[in-house]
Amino acid sequence: MQTLDLQAVYQNPCGFFAQADSLWTRQNNQGYSPALAGDDFWQVNLLAGWRLFHRHAEFSVGVLNVGGQNYHLNPLNLYSEAPRDRVFYTRLKFQF
Repeated sequence: MQTLDLQAVYQNPCGFFAQADSLWTRQNNQGYSPALAGDDFWQVNLLAGWRLFHRHAEFSVGVLNVGGQNYHLNPLNLYSEAPRDRVFYTRLKFQF
């Protein structure tokens, strides 16, 4: 299994930030009897938010898996579970 993760981050001094994350995954299942199909797919995640009080609070919203790309990976490989459908994301984070 091969993966490639590309990220672009913008941070404004006033606290606004935006992030684009693109994850490519490829699985090749050679040598199985019977043969198992592999998969090759991209997933794009977009986030934007605001950091307050010297980064002690953060509010962010975004969309994970913007294209709604589903995948079919062989469960014999260890991999991080990515969303299979488009997911709307909201986070409120505090640090003390």
